[in-house]
Amino acid sequence: MKKFLKYCLVAVMTLGLAACSSSNGGEVDTPKDNGDTPSGDEKLKVALVLPYIGDQSYFDITNNGLKLVAEQYGDKVETKLVEMGTDEAGWASAYLQTAQDGYDVIISGNFQYESYMLEVAEQFPDIKFFNFDYSDPELNNLPNVYGVAYASQDIGYLAGVVAAVKSQSGVVGCVGGMEIGGIKQFLGGFYQGARDVNPDIKVLSGFVGDFQDTAKAKEIALNMNSQGADVIFHAAGGAGNGMIEAAAQADFWAIGVDADQHVTLANQPDLADHVLTSGLKNCDQAILRAVGQILDGTAPFGTLEVLGYAEDGVGVAENDFFKANMTDEEMATFKEFADKLKAGEVDVVDCQADEAAWAELTSK
Repeated sequence: MKKFLKYCLVAVMTLGLAACSSSNGGEVDTPKDNGDTPSGDEKLKVALVLPYIGDQSYFDITNNGLKLVAEQYGDKVETKLVEMGTDEAGWASAYLQTAQDGYDVIISGNFQYESYMLEVAEQFPDIKFFNFDYSDPELNNLPNVYGVAYASQDIGYLAGVVAAVKSQSGVVGCVGGMEIGGIKQFLGGFYQGARDVNPDIKVLSGFVGDFQDTAKAKEIALNMNSQGADVIFHAAGGAGNGMIEAAAQADFWAIGVDADQHVTLANQPDLADHVLTSGLKNCDQAILRAVGQILDGTAPFGTLEVLGYAEDGVGVAENDFFKANMTDEEMATFKEFADKLKAGEVDVVDCQADEAAWAELTSK
């Protein structure tokens, strides 16, 4: 398949047809960026390539990273968001066009489309690529690529701790997008976190099948609630908004993901006021950090990193709403488990790397 994609890309380049979201570490023995960036008054041209924005979750928090770059380095960079759409047939040409448009740095990532970006990275070795959420270490093994991933199991673990602390029924749930390793990584952590707090808690799980079907996510969540789940977490991207709609309808607590969904849904207060907290994947901060490193010549191209809770790469939203809806006792329990995770005293299972662990967790 990879060879097929490469041949397709070469064909596209030859014909000139240029039209218009888990973590295993790896490292390439190549030197760091030696400051090969525009000098003087010339600005660094930076493009962020995403399928779309407006999901009030993963893609929006990523796009916020580009906004932060413009705010902090506006005198040194020129930024552009490229929305390539959800049709996979257009992804290769979107990356190719962006490279041909003369950008110095192309930022993108996510398991669904990183292979298309990396095919172009191989064809354009003079362009720097930052993969803000890499999936496949082998594909990212290129000297002009710097990638980070996130310990999604840590996000799930913290969400599970919150759910178990807050649950009155002793039943909690988690909704995933696609039934793949990267999503099981979140949900496996959720199982472990909930059970570390309450070994007798019942954990329900289900998958939407994609990251857009809000109606399906809502149906799954309402079914979980009918079985007693009074706190439900999602790792389903835009589809997860359907779970939050279910929370507002049936009056249970939702835990969002990627961005602080109490904030991103502020224009829909009925939904926002049912989002107790959100698991955070700090893609925006990773993008800001990487561009800063590129500008000062310290970006470690040719290497990959995994950022967990201990590195502040992930966490949960501890906003005023969260604090106001947690009792002192609940907050103390949450802090106890979160501090242990931060200190490295908890080994959270990685169900992307260990498929058998997922089967074991869900069989109980």
